[in-house]
Amino acid sequence: MSIQGQRGRKVARKSRNSLTTFYLLVGGVLVLVLGFVGVFALRAGGASDVTPVTATVGRTDDGYYYKGNPAASVKVTEYGDYQCPSCAFYDKSLAPIIDRDYVNTGKVQFIYHELPLTSIHPNAQASAEAARCAGDQDVAKFWQMHDMLYLNQDQWAGLSTPQNTFSSYAGQLGLNRSTFDSCLSSGANTAVIQAAEQAGVTAGIQATPTFDVNGTRVNADGVAAAIDAALRAVGQ
Repeated sequence: MSIQGQRGRKVARKSRNSLTTFYLLVGGVLVLVLGFVGVFALRAGGASDVTPVTATVGRTDDGYYYKGNPAASVKVTEYGDYQCPSCAFYDKSLAPIIDRDYVNTGKVQFIYHELPLTSIHPNAQASAEAARCAGDQDVAKFWQMHDMLYLNQDQWAGLSTPQNTFSSYAGQLGLNRSTFDSCLSSGANTAVIQAAEQAGVTAGIQATPTFDVNGTRVNADGVAAAIDAALRAVGQ
């Protein structure tokens, strides 16, 4: 009996240890899951991920928004569509590097030329107008809304009516939401975006994002090399 009793205690102790280990593992997994949920929740907020623009900003003579030194010898124009996944990938992964190395250092003037591919992206037009409506209030806010739209593309791309989501972004960016909503609902920038689209088509742009670097057209992977080549060509 004593031997059985001892064995019984050993088994019970082993079971408790196993259960303790199990609960610790489960707890660890839950912590990791909650951590990831927290990260994604923060990203969903959007505004905390938008980097303030530190370079000079403005509009070109033909009405496109730019950042960087307007007197720079190297001009980079991005033809982009806010609903284009490849454009979003560029903005999240490569654009911060281009900004750091070329735009914020004054070596490049970076221009954004809207090219909404409305035949395949139903919200491309509205999102481009949203960025313009932000820019109408504050030129720097154009670039913040530009980043907000790309960072959160998966939130609004599939919506039948994304205007309320765009309005929430405007509020997060500190814009006057009433003014923004009025701009968006009135179609104040509809013709401007349509003209930008036609200009891109006329220029022969067939995909987004496409970049023009002092007359040389490249895709996202070739932007940095093209900029370096252009800088060398002007002795920089």
